[in-house]
Amino acid sequence: MTVERIGVSLEGPLLEEFDRLVASQGYSSRSEALRDLIRNALIRKRWESGGKVVGTLTIVYRHDVGGVTHRILHRQHDFLGSIRATAHTHLNEETCLEVLIVDGDARRISELADRLRTVKGVLSAEIVVGSPDLR
Repeated sequence: MTVERIGVSLEGPLLEEFDRLVASQGYSSRSEALRDLIRNALIRKRWESGGKVVGTLTIVYRHDVGGVTHRILHRQHDFLGSIRATAHTHLNEETCLEVLIVDGDARRISELADRLRTVKGVLSAEIVVGSPDLR
């Protein structure tokens, strides 16, 4: 892929803050950091407008709450087209963590997260999204 060179004008204090970000995050250049910021802004816009996204939905829940596992699985089955894979681990005697790899329409994935958050026994359901076609 070819790279285009652009110019950016910034006020001094903003540039200083940006340079601190570049250094603290370990970027090799301002360009690398700027590309990440632009990608993140585009992903956020895609999320807000209901575009296609990929990501994870991480659920933490109390498996000792009656029927919680069944209700979580039942709700996942309503979204089979959006869920690519799952991973499950036991955090302690009462608590489990489940990670769903999701792919599809942002609104549908948001609806899945909302439906899982409302299950009695679910402590959290958090989404992290990206986009497969932003380079």
